[in-house]
Amino acid sequence: MRSIVFLAVIGTLGLLGLLGSTSLSVVAAPVNSPDYAAIDSYVSNSLTGTPGFALSIVHGDRVTHVKGFGFANSAGVPMTADTPLVIGSQAKSFTALAIMQLSESGVLSLDSPVQDYLPWFRVAQNDSSQQITIRQLLNQTSGLPPSAPFDTPVTTVESRVRDLASVHLTAPPGHLWQYSNSNYDVLGQVVATVSGQTYGDYMRDHVFQPLAMTHTFTSEAEAQANGLGEGHQWWFGLPVSSDTYRQDYVPAGFLVSSANDMSHFLIAQLNGGTYNGQSVVSAQGVAAMHEGVVKVGTGGSYGMGWLADTLNRTPVVSHDGDSLNMHTDMILVPTHGWGVEIIANSDSLPILLGASVGTTVKGVISMLTGWSVPPTPAPLAIYTVFDLLVLALIAFQLWSLIRALQQQPNVKPGWSLLLRRIALPMGWRLVAAALPLGLLLILGSSLGAPISVIATTDIGLSGIAIAALLLVNGAVRAVLAGTAMRSRTQVVTGP
Repeated sequence: MRSIVFLAVIGTLGLLGLLGSTSLSVVAAPVNSPDYAAIDSYVSNSLTGTPGFALSIVHGDRVTHVKGFGFANSAGVPMTADTPLVIGSQAKSFTALAIMQLSESGVLSLDSPVQDYLPWFRVAQNDSSQQITIRQLLNQTSGLPPSAPFDTPVTTVESRVRDLASVHLTAPPGHLWQYSNSNYDVLGQVVATVSGQTYGDYMRDHVFQPLAMTHTFTSEAEAQANGLGEGHQWWFGLPVSSDTYRQDYVPAGFLVSSANDMSHFLIAQLNGGTYNGQSVVSAQGVAAMHEGVVKVGTGGSYGMGWLADTLNRTPVVSHDGDSLNMHTDMILVPTHGWGVEIIANSDSLPILLGASVGTTVKGVISMLTGWSVPPTPAPLAIYTVFDLLVLALIAFQLWSLIRALQQQPNVKPGWSLLLRRIALPMGWRLVAAALPLGLLLILGSSLGAPISVIATTDIGLSGIAIAALLLVNGAVRAVLAGTAMRSRTQVVTGP
């Protein structure tokens, strides 16, 4: 059973605050006079070890603070608030905005079936294909499973949507909330088909330009030409450069933006769809998107590309984003007029489970509003604990295996000893080995990633290695005990 302890511990570090980073000592700033130097120090401490990240803060209709920290790439280019980074699933909030625009212009109805706009749209259950509506896609209640084939060759958004013809729904449309990137890929294709433009051209003309988002892009090539930051995947505490960009999931998770540009987006969300006099959607449309309508397992309610929840008993709306090598989080407190965005150019499962970026965003909001700052484990602290746990568990299994090989089993023939020396040692190790593998499957399902992707992460390989050592340990002990028992039997019975 000890082999799964590290998974449980890593998953609860963010909640329990066991890592004791220096950010815990920060005192919340007064509401009316934010101490941005203290906020910068808190954010820097909370994300210690992250190669680069950027922060933006808005209040009402103004950008009040933006700053970059660390480096944008391995060449040592400083991270700035204008450095473009992949914003992950925050793209869903943009796609939802585009759909709401088309709805308000009268060319699309939220409660109409998808097939009204994509006649060729299909899922494996043909009768369900006609029932899935635009609203169900927005609210993640279409029945499409929570998975995305990130380990397959990159194609196009339209190809991904057409591939759904072979996908079986896991629930009838409208009956169950399941976070699925496929929902928003379908919506992206609807935007393109209904508008008569490519998804990228529509977003540029109707969202990015009105909001003065000059460092926001829908293609990696365009972003690279404008200084796209370098993504990283953590390996046991070391950030390794990695490119995980997927053009076929842009509407769901691979838009590129900057902290500065995201501040404009946040202002529009706080001010009834308007930024600097430019309206991109009505106040009623913003309210509809922010309204949580379906309870989710992690708490709060999901709306149209936004999660409605409470923080310190105050209503907030938020959305995070993960692109496998970058992580983002944004949160709005409409009653106080504050909005915060953080984008980091690295990510991993231990960091994601530790919720470093998400907790830091909440910490910034807490400092702005005078609330107590939540415990915020830094990535470097998370990995210190993670590495020590993995090393200890692997060392224990290796020690146990060596000890088994060195000792001569003192056994005698008999069914009770057969059970005690062979069946039980092998049995509990089989169960213990299955648990971390099962948890990896659960992680993959909850994150919408196949097990092949999870298995190639540091936490995945650690779980597999410990499970393998448990099985080898059990098998060696069983073989040694069996051999000794046969030898004793031969001695007792004689030739």
